[in-house]
Amino acid sequence: MRGDRLLSLVLLLQARPGAAAPDLAERLGVSVRTVLRDVEALSGAGIPVYTERGRNGGIRLLDTYRAGLAHLSRAEGAGLAVGQARLAGDLGLGDALDTALEKLTGAGGGALRGGLADGRSHVLVDVDPWMRSGEPVPHLPAIHEALLRGRRIEVVYRDSEGDRTSRTVDPAGLVAKAGVWYLVTAEPALLRVARVESCTVRPEPAARPDGFDLPATWAALRTGVESRPRDLHVVAEAHPAAAALARRVLARHLTGGSGTRLELSFHGVEHAVGSLLGLGARVEVHSPAPVRAALREAALAVAALYS
Repeated sequence: MRGDRLLSLVLLLQARPGAAAPDLAERLGVSVRTVLRDVEALSGAGIPVYTERGRNGGIRLLDTYRAGLAHLSRAEGAGLAVGQARLAGDLGLGDALDTALEKLTGAGGGALRGGLADGRSHVLVDVDPWMRSGEPVPHLPAIHEALLRGRRIEVVYRDSEGDRTSRTVDPAGLVAKAGVWYLVTAEPALLRVARVESCTVRPEPAARPDGFDLPATWAALRTGVESRPRDLHVVAEAHPAAAALARRVLARHLTGGSGTRLELSFHGVEHAVGSLLGLGARVEVHSPAPVRAALREAALAVAALYS
């Protein structure tokens, strides 16, 4: 319907001041001529829209104009409700997300309120992988604050082999992948936030490159991680009653074996321990010895915690 398209055009202009007509046409799925006709229609209806010529020109709304929320649809309200509450909580923004949704609910119309109710009652987004709760990320709010303020941070970081280093980095972005938070630095490099053991925000500005593209950088770094060779080979035996469960949980690490015998591959000892420890006594590692020793040490630490 044209009315829906006109509202979408207004919202696009609020989000992207100075957008070119071809870009708006592509977003709306119409021709450039249709966009220009819609701009004329908005102007005729009293909405302060205008065009600017030149390299930095485009179609704009007056900065003081803001469209209301009363016309958001039920489907759009349902989309708002399917928010990432756990991820917002990790960032220290859980209360802010709740308040924002309350404001939207109060400002919107009946369809929006109904859509929010539908979304909350019918759809739950659980970002944590099976068999593992979310990782503790106590320093994530500080990292996020430094990122927003454009400040460098000094961290003590524990790598995948357990080695600790102190380093100063320039935060460039944060990514939540399957419930696991990663810090993308300007180098670029990837740090797992759960492995940050301390974080100090420094006064000097971070050197975030101009035009930094977080999705593209994440895609490149992720490819590097996924293609990293898994050259640690582990042989283990599953308890007969738990063999099917073990194969399901460890499916992406399986390289061979049959029945209760499991042949697995990992990036390193810590990677193996992190993947196997949760299975407890359901799986016994036969080799290599460093993995057996690391699992024993981790299990004793857990036992000592609850002794």
